[in-house]
Amino acid sequence: MHVFYFSKKKIKKFFALFLIIVGIFLLLYQFLGNYQMIPAFTYNDNRFLNKTIVIDPGHGGIDVGVIDSKGLMEKDINFKIAKFLKKLLEESGANCIITRDKDTDLSYLSNQGKTRQLQDLNARVNLINQSQADFFVSIHVNSFPKDHRIKGPMVFYYPQSKSSKNLAEVIQNRLNIEYNNIYKEEQYNKAKGESFYILKNTDCPGVIVEVGFMSNEEDYKLLNKAKFKNFIAYQIYIALGEYLQQ
Repeated sequence: MHVFYFSKKKIKKFFALFLIIVGIFLLLYQFLGNYQMIPAFTYNDNRFLNKTIVIDPGHGGIDVGVIDSKGLMEKDINFKIAKFLKKLLEESGANCIITRDKDTDLSYLSNQGKTRQLQDLNARVNLINQSQADFFVSIHVNSFPKDHRIKGPMVFYYPQSKSSKNLAEVIQNRLNIEYNNIYKEEQYNKAKGESFYILKNTDCPGVIVEVGFMSNEEDYKLLNKAKFKNFIAYQIYIALGEYLQQ
């Protein structure tokens, strides 16, 4: 029979190595777990039942939106977030309408406006108004090349709509909290009132959610990850449920 003896020095080394491995695991979990874990919680209390919600993934087709030098396109980010958000809402009982279900702009649906962009925006407004939705959420990505330090989600609402402002603030607050669990340095953006075409010309409350800045390195790396897009959709979904409970 062989008997193995470990010196105190070896035991200390082994324990130190064990602590290092545990520390690395915890750091990876903290960094990745925030947005890569599949959400387990969904609303099951009928708060979305009989609610009609329009999800509008901005841009599409020849209108790529913001694009970076490596080919990452805003239209694709918007669409992936919108599709997962639609899935979550429908599973919770909502009647969810998406303005585009493929990679195309919507200018062909409207002849109002002198430019293709205005025709596209008018088509989105018409779809929202015709749906008689309770509210809408338009998904976009921001960019500000003049200052690469600016980052984080920003939510816009029409200043003359109290319900839109309330919806925007709920979503903004939720995204601020969750993004700051990931950011190295915290960033608190405020919901802003703007008279953007789609906000001004729609009949129901609605918001534009800019999910981050492609011009910021930290946001860019996050937006380039598939699971982070699902994370954004999930946080918007949670915020919409919070809004309906007010």
